[in-house]
Amino acid sequence: MKKRSSLKKRAAILAAAFVIPGLVGAAIAAASSPQEAVTLVYKFTPGTPLSYKTTGSNVQNIDAMGQTMTNETASGMDFTLTSKGLKDGNLLLGLKIDAMTLSITGPQGGMTPNLSGIIGKSIDIVLSPRGETVDVSSAAALSIDMGEGGQRDMTSDFQGIFDTLPDHAVKIGDSWPSQKKITQKSTAGDVNIALAIANTLDGFEAIDGRSCARIKANINGTMSGALNQGGMALGLEGKMTGTMTWYFAVKDGIFVKSESTTDLGGTISVEAAGMTLGFSGQQKSAMTLVKK
Repeated sequence: MKKRSSLKKRAAILAAAFVIPGLVGAAIAAASSPQEAVTLVYKFTPGTPLSYKTTGSNVQNIDAMGQTMTNETASGMDFTLTSKGLKDGNLLLGLKIDAMTLSITGPQGGMTPNLSGIIGKSIDIVLSPRGETVDVSSAAALSIDMGEGGQRDMTSDFQGIFDTLPDHAVKIGDSWPSQKKITQKSTAGDVNIALAIANTLDGFEAIDGRSCARIKANINGTMSGALNQGGMALGLEGKMTGTMTWYFAVKDGIFVKSESTTDLGGTISVEAAGMTLGFSGQQKSAMTLVKK
């Protein structure tokens, strides 16, 4: 009987060893969660660079007379931001591209653009304290040879680089709208993307020692474009719907990470042939602050 009692005691101690750390972690997370409404604003400290890693995938299926053609794109970029102070009340940042990858596969094979002329380059961007894009025009000097897609400048890579914070204090459950307008410019033509985003403060979470606001978002958007590829005039019309979760360090004023999945669908009109092709697809993207 004494032996059985001793085993029970050991089991209880062992169970506590697993339970107590979990309770402590929960207590720390609860203590770090603001109880009142919080004001969220981007802060960049001079002399304290921030490095980010982004990844993206894009799968597009085009229905051509009963046959499905699939194109897949995989991309990644590492970049570092450095504060250069304020410009007209907005945040002036230096951005250096530390690394970049891009690969495209399709029915006619694969393509990996030469990015050696981009990696290591620096540009200046301007953001509002809420994270809205004010000026990324210097990115137009950087371009990628996309083959039949023409030379594409990198302005669109940095439009909407961060997500937008509310213009008022918020508490859990509060929502706010934001918009992103992105124009993919190339020698083949322009594609315009307009996104309407409904953000909701879902809660607070500790990430790498930082108390972060966890924000859930629903995405609705449209895309349109007029392109010329291989001498053919193409018209693009489409719609986008998706979801995103992003995290923002409340005290430090730092964007920490995001993950999003967006479904898209629409039509491509081929004017010379009098044809309209349907397309569908999915985009996934992630951006993470690199832990130092």
